[in-house]
Formats: sequence, structure tokens, C-alpha cells
Amino acid sequence: MNLSKIFSIITPLTLCSIMGLIMIGTGIVNTGRENNILQYFFGIPFLIGPLLLHFLIRIVCLKNNVTIWIVEGILVVVGYLAFLRM
Repeated sequence: MNLSKIFSIITPLTLCSIMGLIMIGTGIVNTGRENNILQYFFGIPFLIGPLLLHFLIRIVCLKNNVTIWIVEGILVVVGYLAFLRM
């Protein structure tokens, strides 16, 4: 497995989907916590949404890793800044 294959799998949006997986895992582990259903409610869209967007960007950018990283990086930064403004 070369570096190009690793950078095609691990992108900014796939890292965001890993955050969703961690949220769901935290909800499963801490079952005694109050409002535990919110971990699933917010974790599932954070898991599925970035993955679907990643595959869409991958198709549009014709599997060019540099372009995928640039577009996804811009989207993640814009989303993060929008989250900070709320």
C-alpha cells in the first residue's frame, strides 16, 4: 500500500466521519448517562453525511487526491468556522 492509496482513504471528511463513529461509540459505552440518545441522534449524521459527501467529491474530482484534499479541506474549514459562529 503506497502513500497515494493512504491519502485517498484518509481525507478531511473521512476524519470527520470518524468523529461521528466516536460519538456513537461514546453513546454505547456510557449508557447510564443522561440524554444518551443525543449521541446517536448527532453521531449518525456525522458518520454518514461526510462519507457520502466524500464519495461525491471523489467522483466529481475524478479521483485526483490533491484536488480532493483541497476541496474537502475547504469544506471542513468552512463548516468548522460556521460552527464556531453559532
